Amino acid sequence: MKASDFIAEFLMKKGIKSVFELSGGMITHILDSLNQKTDINIITMHHEQSAAFAAEAYARVTGLPGIALATSGPGATNLLTGIGSCYFDSTPAIFITGQVNRHELKGDREIRQLGFQETDIVTMAKPVTKACFQVTDANDIPNIFESAFKIALEGRPGPVLIDIPMDTQRIQIEDNSLVVNDVKDLEINFDILHNLIGDIQKAKRPLILSGRGIKASKSQDLFDEFIKKTQIPVVTTLLGLDTINYDNSQRVGFIGSYGNRWANIAFGECDLLIVLGSRLDIRQTGADVKFIENRKIYHIDYEKGEVNNRVKGCEAIITDLNFFFKEFKKSVFNIFFCFKRRLE
Repeated sequence: MKASDFIAEFLMKKGIKSVFELSGGMITHILDSLNQKTDINIITMHHEQSAAFAAEAYARVTGLPGIALATSGPGATNLLTGIGSCYFDSTPAIFITGQVNRHELKGDREIRQLGFQETDIVTMAKPVTKACFQVTDANDIPNIFESAFKIALEGRPGPVLIDIPMDTQRIQIEDNSLVVNDVKDLEINFDILHNLIGDIQKAKRPLILSGRGIKASKSQDLFDEFIKKTQIPVVTTLLGLDTINYDNSQRVGFIGSYGNRWANIAFGECDLLIVLGSRLDIRQTGADVKFIENRKIYHIDYEKGEVNNRVKGCEAIITDLNFFFKEFKKSVFNIFFCFKRRLE
């Protein structure tokens, strides 16, 4: 099988319905295979940056990694802003860039460029991706694409870049991919979980802050059950606006520099704050390092580094939100939460 045909059929098997691109010489084989071998809708944009943002939007709507393609050099570098957006907003995406033929790569030569529009996009993209691959052997393509999909979706989602020299796209390969199910065992600190349950029962002005992590962890239904069970008012981050319906009586508003005044007041005056899938950015809490005072904060996040980073003193529950909601549900099965909802 031609390598580019494998790529096209791989994307189709993964359920991808649309890809976004701007045509260029170094991705012609892949585009031709997508057109000839699949029913995938190839959407041509006027700029690679637009293709990157379109892929991000596709991922947010479908839950599948968004796919954007660009040629080498300026085509690849034009993707970087959109790649960064996916990285910082935890959106799964796979960015496929064409590259010059392998014999045209400059390697360790003390020159700036050998092949036409040769650019080391892998080094540029590494700080804003979960992983970057450059194909050096066409037979590695099946495993690279399997790994890219897995990495983009697992844990905290994000973008992956695959740089493919043009000569490797046209080589005949065999599908020798190995699907490795090395799923990380999820854990939770039950002592802290039980403390959280007790503090919810005692709190006078509890509040939930819901962020992008609710959607990223595919936990929307579980979150809906969580807020219905606890009956705690909810404020959201800007990227968490769609985690609670506008007509939900528990919704207070969204916080931050561009948020609702009343939501910010509630955020500032709560005595118990449960942070779900948000990193407590400076534009949410302000620069006051004493934000922790006069309140108890439970911060539930998949990434340990995001907890007690800027706002210190939080009770940390480091786990996947989906897993947290399930364990919370089991722990409070026979508990009835009842408090007078008020924001003083």
